[in-house]
Amino acid sequence: MLKIVLCDDNSHSNKEYAELISEIAEKNQLETVISCFESGESLLFHYSDTIDQIDILYLDIFMNETNGMETAKKLRDYGCKAQIIFLTSFEDYVYDAFDVNAVQYLLKDNTSNEKFELVFLKAVKLASKRVEELFTFEFDGETGVIPIEQISYFEIWRRIVTVHYGNRETAKFYDSIEHLEQRLCEKGFVRTHRSFLVHLPYIAMFSHHNLQLKTGEVVPVGGTYIQTLKRTFSDYITQFHVYGSKSPRIKEGE
Repeated sequence: MLKIVLCDDNSHSNKEYAELISEIAEKNQLETVISCFESGESLLFHYSDTIDQIDILYLDIFMNETNGMETAKKLRDYGCKAQIIFLTSFEDYVYDAFDVNAVQYLLKDNTSNEKFELVFLKAVKLASKRVEELFTFEFDGETGVIPIEQISYFEIWRRIVTVHYGNRETAKFYDSIEHLEQRLCEKGFVRTHRSFLVHLPYIAMFSHHNLQLKTGEVVPVGGTYIQTLKRTFSDYITQFHVYGSKSPRIKEGE
C-alpha cells in the first residue's frame, strides 16, 4: 500500500491531482492511500511523529507561511525518506530541489498527463526499493550495514576502505576500489580519483582539482577521471530537469 501525500494551498489543485494519481494507480494496479494538506504547517504537524509513513510526496512551492521548499528541508531534517516531487507553477527553485534529493520538479502548465504518469511510476519504483538499498560489509569479524542513501563517498588506502556517511560518520573494511566501483556503479556512484568513489547526490560543485560535497567535505579529482565525472554528473542532473524548460548546467568552481 503506497502512502501518497499532496500539499498545495489550492484545494482545487489537490483534488485534481489526487484524482489523476488515483486513475494512474488503478491503471497500473497499485494500491494507494492519498492524503491532502493545504499548508506545510499542517503537513509537518500531522506527520511529526510518523514521518516514515510517507512514500511519495507532491509539494507546491509558493504557499502561505512555510513554502514547499522549506517544508521539504524540514522533513528531510526529521529523517523523512519519501520520494519528493515538486509540482508548481514556478521554476525559480529548481536548483534547490537537488538539496532535498527530489525525484523531479514539474511545472503544472507544462506537464502532460503522460509525463506525470512517467514521473509517478519512477517515484513508485524508487519507493519500493527504498528498504532494499543497504550497503553491507565486514571488518574484524563484524558485519556492518549502512543505508546507501546516507553514504557520501568511499576512500581507500592500502586496501583499507573508509566509508563516509551520515553526519560525518565513518567505518572501515577491506576491499579494492575497483570492486566497489563495479558493485555500486548502478547505485549513483562515480570514480573521481584512483582512491575515491563519490555518491552523485552529494556533489555540490566541482573544479578540475576537487569536488565540494553537500556535507562540506572536499575530495580530490584526478585528471584521468575529470571527463568521465563531468559526463556522468551531467547525465545525473538531467534526470531533474524542469519539464518544458532547460536543464540546469553543471556548476564548476575555479
